[in-house]
Amino acid sequence: MSPTTRVGVVDTGVNPWHSHVRGPVAGCRIFADGRGRIREDGEFFDPVGHGTAVAGVLRRELPLAEIYAVRVFGEGLTTYPSLVARGILRAAAEGCSVINLSLAVPPGPGAGLIADACAEVRRAGCLVVAAGDPGGRPVLPAALPGVIGVLADEALADGEVRVAGEGPCPFRAPGRPRDLAGLPREQNLLGCSFACARVAARAAQDREWAEKALDRAGRSEYKSRLTGD
Repeated sequence: MSPTTRVGVVDTGVNPWHSHVRGPVAGCRIFADGRGRIREDGEFFDPVGHGTAVAGVLRRELPLAEIYAVRVFGEGLTTYPSLVARGILRAAAEGCSVINLSLAVPPGPGAGLIADACAEVRRAGCLVVAAGDPGGRPVLPAALPGVIGVLADEALADGEVRVAGEGPCPFRAPGRPRDLAGLPREQNLLGCSFACARVAARAAQDREWAEKALDRAGRSEYKSRLTGD
């Protein structure tokens, strides 16, 4: 991994001053204005905390990497496929070699936008890593061809990553974020979002491993089910 590796975090934003995140951080916000037009500005700061927790996992594993935050959520955990798709493209345009999406969008209107964005950035050489659905339902972008889909597996040791075989999300990692002082672990966040960040970090550290593992996990049969193509 190059010291100048840049990792995209398409999420709720990132707090660059958080003790778990401090280091090189830049970013943008992508949002719909009052007339439904997609806009961008520099307000990528995180009002929710989810994206910051994800970035904290990445920073622990990638202390020298640049984190590029793309905020696609408003004040709550609500976004639109068009914003997610634009966020993926923006992260790639900003030079991110790995794009982390600790989010899941169900199949439906706008699914094609996300699929097209993922395909475009893959052709440009980016690795896309996305959180799957713990219930096993195919979701976007995790179950799309060419995307590294991840589920949490608490049976794995901290730092362990494995490929479990075929399926919409064959990659596995522990689903815990970094511990917070004064907060019992069982009260902290938990799930596929943080397993996704662990796998994204591994992909940034060892791209050859990621590409080979992705090649072994063929999932083209899921695309028509997700996008209607």
